[in-house]
Amino acid sequence: MKNFVFVIALAFLSASAFGQKVNFSGDWTLNEDKSELGYEFSLAPKALTLVHTKKTFDQTALSEWDGMEYEAKTHFTLDGEICENPGFEDSVTKSTAVYDKKAKTLKIVTDGEVQGMGYTLTQVYSMKDGMLVIESEAASDMGEMAETFVYDKK
Repeated sequence: MKNFVFVIALAFLSASAFGQKVNFSGDWTLNEDKSELGYEFSLAPKALTLVHTKKTFDQTALSEWDGMEYEAKTHFTLDGEICENPGFEDSVTKSTAVYDKKAKTLKIVTDGEVQGMGYTLTQVYSMKDGMLVIESEAASDMGEMAETFVYDKK
């Protein structure tokens, strides 16, 4: 009888673990050694602050370009609807964000423009061994670039 109760308890614990949602919230620092960054340059922010709720995903990204630091704040709804955020210079980006419960990933697709040239940025967020992993693909008329950003929690 004890074994039966143990098996039932284990089944409930396992079922609740499978149903849990990954939460990407936190302060994150880029781990360059574990990341696969672009050869000539990278689009990876040096640090991220993420706030992930059931319905929204807010990101503050600290990036560096030509020795200068830039901070960008973006807000996404997780319903697949188009969200607009400030882009480069005075442009506006349009993004859709969808959380996949089964895969435990967040996919954000952003269309924007830099100096008259359109681009699409696709990023898939996941957690692996306690680290935040972002698979990033950028495509424009100038070509394509794929990178993997790995972040450690502060």
